[in-house]
Amino acid sequence: MSYATIEFADEYFRKRAFATAWAGDEKEIYLETAAQQIEDYCSFEDEYGDPVEYSEADAPEWLKRANCEQALYLLNLGKDPTQTDRKTTLGISSTDGTVFDKSFAADVICQNCRRILENHGGVISGDAAAGSAGLSVGRIVK
Repeated sequence: MSYATIEFADEYFRKRAFATAWAGDEKEIYLETAAQQIEDYCSFEDEYGDPVEYSEADAPEWLKRANCEQALYLLNLGKDPTQTDRKTTLGISSTDGTVFDKSFAADVICQNCRRILENHGGVISGDAAAGSAGLSVGRIVK
């Protein structure tokens, strides 16, 4: 399941700067992974506090854009942000003069995606951003 279709994403990225990574062959995989991460780390509520769920068929444009931003983030990151990084978990303190920060972790949901979701009432889990605490609270009227 994805909120955005490949056609929507192709058009979105055609007009977006710094989106050259979108030219690959695995677009559907990245869109579906991004949508799953949004679903896992963000929730939506109506004006009464009741949960709201979206599907590809009824996703608003802003949710499709958030899906695209997260997919591009995953492409550019080049790794699964929910998994540990071997360099830091193996205890390597330096290699060729590069020192690894063992406390570093990539954001699960990228900043652009989080901003779009929050601007439209998404409630983002504190686990979605590395080093963040608590939840962002918002409401969405569907």
